[in-house]
Amino acid sequence: MDINAYISSGIIEQYALGITTPEEASILECVMKHNSEVENAVLQAQETLENLAMAQSVVPALDLKEKISAKLIFDTVENIVTEDHKIIQLDTADVDSRKLKSKSPNFWMIAASLLLLISLGWNILNTNSKNTEIETLANNNEVLKGQIDAVEQQNNLLINADKIKLLGVETHPGLLATVLYSPNNQVYLQLDNLPQAPTGKEYQLWAIVDGAPVDLGMYNQSSAKLQQMKTVVNPQAFAITLENAGGSASPTMEQMYVLGNV
Repeated sequence: MDINAYISSGIIEQYALGITTPEEASILECVMKHNSEVENAVLQAQETLENLAMAQSVVPALDLKEKISAKLIFDTVENIVTEDHKIIQLDTADVDSRKLKSKSPNFWMIAASLLLLISLGWNILNTNSKNTEIETLANNNEVLKGQIDAVEQQNNLLINADKIKLLGVETHPGLLATVLYSPNNQVYLQLDNLPQAPTGKEYQLWAIVDGAPVDLGMYNQSSAKLQQMKTVVNPQAFAITLENAGGSASPTMEQMYVLGNV
């Protein structure tokens, strides 16, 4: 299994949203147990959705309880309404002696009626704000749908991209970076194990086009691991150099770290 292609397929985002089939979920959970990279990707997707949900949550008003209480007026426990709608006056001693006859169906009918009143009071109180809440949720759902669509589009793009391994040069053996080059000339870069750039320095990606280096931008190590760089047409190779912060107009050859042919 190509783990990178599997991660980029969109199955992880679908799993985080709970829309995978049981078979797809079982396969993913099995892969997670044996591959830490897939497990980390799932945890990251779940954390992203959780943060989004928390950021868009609606906090109830502080005076909500008081407003509900103000809408509801209850009689004292000594007043019991019978099935023929008569009010029976009970004193405290009578209530204690009868214990409200807990086996009587009238008591449970009264209790159910009180619960119904509470429910109605809640609905009355929230009627004015319900439309606003629904509209807010609808807008939030549209934002989330747009983000999911963007992720799916990126995943589809990356699945079809050529994966080019940039290997460490002689002075930096063992280093590795990955360039994803899509059919529409988009370039994505991932530093697999390059060390943290020193203060005041940044890694710069280059493409070799017709034998000349072309600047594809700086890699931000404090941002996402996979980053989109500048587009390029018909590259023959890619290379990364360590440059002063902000980049250089031409690569510093003695500071080249990795190189890979297309």
